[in-house]
Amino acid sequence: MVKPSQITGIDHALVGVADLESARLSYQKLGFTLTPRGRHIGWGTGNHTIMFENDYVEMIAVIDREQNTHNLEDFLQNGDGLFKVVLATSDANATSTWLKEKSANALDAQDLQRLIMVNEKKELLSFRYVHLPAELTPGLETFASQHLTPEKVRQPAWLSHPNGARGISEVTVVMQNLAGVADAYARIFGSRSISGDERKGSITVDTGNDELWFVTPKTFPERHYDKKFDESLPLPRLAALTLTVANTQATALYLSGQQVAFERDSSDAVIVPSEEACGVFLVFAKED
Repeated sequence: MVKPSQITGIDHALVGVADLESARLSYQKLGFTLTPRGRHIGWGTGNHTIMFENDYVEMIAVIDREQNTHNLEDFLQNGDGLFKVVLATSDANATSTWLKEKSANALDAQDLQRLIMVNEKKELLSFRYVHLPAELTPGLETFASQHLTPEKVRQPAWLSHPNGARGISEVTVVMQNLAGVADAYARIFGSRSISGDERKGSITVDTGNDELWFVTPKTFPERHYDKKFDESLPLPRLAALTLTVANTQATALYLSGQQVAFERDSSDAVIVPSEEACGVFLVFAKED
């Protein structure tokens, strides 16, 4: 069943970085295949992406401070890390119409283009996106993105990663309290997509292909291997990114060969500390 919002899940996770080239080298060492460097037309940002079949991870940095960087400069004052999670829409115009029925702060959909060089040839990637009003997405400052040139975005050579990564499984959002989270995301994804208890500090939102997990600093360790959240960071904060792999042992062997620090746990997950992944607490978990 098509949701009235046309929002179909997570489109991509954005990792904000101060140095794009250094970030590219770090994520190559982690076993990711990165696309050629891109430049957002009309924005002050550039990027590399890590493409999967249904979603992707984007490394984004400030290239031109004279243009709009969408608060990336402010975010980077606290260091590199997960900057945003962007939702996917099959029809940005329809999503905009739906949002206007829910909020007086909703805006029209807009066009976005990104220029990359592929085999010494310029390629123009086109998108249409719409911002989601903050009151509709507690814990997230986000937008929904529609791909207009998907065949250019997901070239076969970009979808294979030496570490075995296949896609986003979960993005963790830490908030001071979760009041209103369940109702807000039920409006977007349906009531059946929501599980957990706001009063106990844990709400899971099944977006269709992946999950958003909302927690408080106190409940963060319950699902993240007894690791504590850095409470010096401002809230809300995107705190962890979980990716699926077919074989966690193969991922561990690859990372060992690259001399990347990591831990294992009883579920066989491979846990990479944020120091190794540009401020991202990164988890590789076995695909269900």
